[in-house]
Amino acid sequence: MHEWPLLIFTLLVQASVGLTLFTALSAYTLRTSAPTLRVALVISCIMGGVGLIASVTHLGYPLNAFNSLRHIASSWLSREIVFAGLYLAVLGLTTLIALITKRVMTLLVLLAGLIGLVDVFCMSNIYIHASVVTWMHINTYFMFYGSVLILGAVLAIQLLLPAFRHNNATPLVTLAVAAVVLAGVARLIEQPLWINFLSQARMSDSVTFPLQPLVAFDAQSGTRLAAWLIMTLGAVLFAWSLRKPRIGRGCALTGSVLLVIAEIMARYTFFSLS
Repeated sequence: MHEWPLLIFTLLVQASVGLTLFTALSAYTLRTSAPTLRVALVISCIMGGVGLIASVTHLGYPLNAFNSLRHIASSWLSREIVFAGLYLAVLGLTTLIALITKRVMTLLVLLAGLIGLVDVFCMSNIYIHASVVTWMHINTYFMFYGSVLILGAVLAIQLLLPAFRHNNATPLVTLAVAAVVLAGVARLIEQPLWINFLSQARMSDSVTFPLQPLVAFDAQSGTRLAAWLIMTLGAVLFAWSLRKPRIGRGCALTGSVLLVIAEIMARYTFFSLS
């Protein structure tokens, strides 16, 4: 599998967007600029920046990356680059203001998160229009936005929960669990449609030279199944933490680790084409 830079790029940017959105909601709920929120913003910036660097290393000639911006009217890649840059710019400015003034500007954080969602939409369309049969379906939306929800929820519980130490943490945990469950159920409901689409493509002898996405899809069936099982177990443990009088940190941490592993495995199978 030669697409590790894209795997790192997509997962890190989507995790960054998810954490940014949860940070905005937490800042609104707390009505205060807790240090934990500023730490979350810094981590969001780092993940987004590292993800962007990884995407550039995927290019054969990284210095030519700016040439992609000349086709914004017709190219999803150009649009993705623009919105990725805009997302990081707004997020970086918001983080800098928070570090200097010790205040988290909730509306600016929310704006960055919303721009990030647009960036994920553009990112999804790059693959949907890439003439690779296993990508050319709404399944790509479910996978990418699902990662925003799942990874954002996992990071929120691990990074933002301390800010609620003297407050009621149940709303944050409930929202995080709801995000994980929603992403998992939505993917599960959508899977039959994707499998049916691939079955029709198989009957039409769809070929993407020199890649063999359908052959790779069959070869990765075990990995996909394992990813689903791990994701389900992780989601169950993650949700189980709600049953504790106090948040079950160990249970939530174990579930979080399993969910991250499942996302990496699922993205690995997504980019395995031959």
